[in-house]
This record gives sequence, C-alpha cells and structure tokens, in this order.
Amino acid sequence: MRIFLLSAALAISLFLPGCARRSFQSQTLVPAALATHRTVAILPFTVGLERLQDVVIRGPEPWTDSVRRPLALTHGPNRQRWGERRQLGYQLQAELQAALMRQQVTHPITVAFQNPADTNQRLARAGITYESLPSHSMAELRAALGVDVVLLGQTDMRQLLPGSASIALFVLTDSNLMAANGVRTALDLYDTQTGQLVWRFDHELAGRPSTSPVALANALVRHMWRGFPYVAKP
Repeated sequence: MRIFLLSAALAISLFLPGCARRSFQSQTLVPAALATHRTVAILPFTVGLERLQDVVIRGPEPWTDSVRRPLALTHGPNRQRWGERRQLGYQLQAELQAALMRQQVTHPITVAFQNPADTNQRLARAGITYESLPSHSMAELRAALGVDVVLLGQTDMRQLLPGSASIALFVLTDSNLMAANGVRTALDLYDTQTGQLVWRFDHELAGRPSTSPVALANALVRHMWRGFPYVAKP
C-alpha cells in the first residue's frame, strides 16, 4: 500500500505547478530621517536554514511571526550549517545590491549604495566579523562604514524536499512538510546617527519557492520597490 501511494504521489507531482505564494509589506517609521540620508551600506544577511535531514532528526522548527525580529532559526540546523549560512549571507548582500543597481537604471534613487566589497573590507579593518556583527552598535558601524544608514537583512529558508519527493513524503508520513517549505525575509533600515529603525520590509514566499540568492534578491527588490523610501519622485 505504501509503495502504491508513493508511486501515485510521484505521478501526480509531475502535473503540479512549481509556484510559490507570496506576501509582503513595507512600513515607513521615521520619514524625516529618511529624507536626510545620502549613503547606505548593505550588511551581510543573517540566514537561518533548515533542510529535510534536520526535520527527520528532531522534527520541524517553529517559525516566529514574519513581522518580528529576529527571524532566524537558532537551534541545531543553524549550528550544523554555519559555513553554508555564512556564504548565503554574503551572497544575498551582493545580489541585493546588484538588483538595486539594475532597478535604479530606469527608476532613479536619492541615495548612493556603498559597494559590498568596500563595506566588508571596512568592517574587517574595524575588527567586525560576520559572527560579531549583531553585537556592534550603530555608532560603531557608522564609524567603520562612514554611511548614514545600514540595511540589515534576515532570511529564514526552509527547504524540506523539492517537488515530487516532498509530495511523496507528505503521503508516506502524513505530515504537512511540503506546506512548511518557504522563505521569510526581513529588511530593516537603521539610521546610524540616531540608531533608530526608520523603515522595514517583510517578505514571505511559501509553497515551492526558489532559494537562489539571485532569485530571492530580485523578488525582494521587485516587491519592495513601490514602498522603498529612496525612490526619487518624478
């Protein structure tokens, strides 16, 4: 019976679309501060990552609400996947910058973004590592980077099984693992002079979303652009 269900699930999966549901929301918190900004540094993202083998070992990790900080999963899978999470953090930093630069070709913005390589070199010279970033104050980041505002990104990726394998696992285990697949991202703009959170953006993809840093960065810029505070008014 299990073999029959598995075969049926695999067959059905061939006809299901590989799409993802999405939701997003931006919020401007301090408009007066945003109007004074001229330079922005994008920091390496904080990344939470959960894969199928993590769930098999200890069950699914509960996610926090997408409008709360921090988002990142903090238990076993993060410690086990530290190198991969770190690499994704730097990739998302670079790809978000690239997506913003492509967008501003046709939609000018009022600020200049510091090159990520320059940002990372400045952090290194100041003795600020990827691991220690969350412990540093906005004043320390301002001194190291010389910018008016920093963009902090946090992404949680839950990749259980792609496509047919996920459906088969759903049938065989009677669990809702496929529905738990998703990517949640929070982007926060902090004024480095005052330390205030001045703008935030929450983004979620659920179902079978791509977790490619390029695809995610493009989706973030596309969905946040209407509410992005630095878009020049015509």
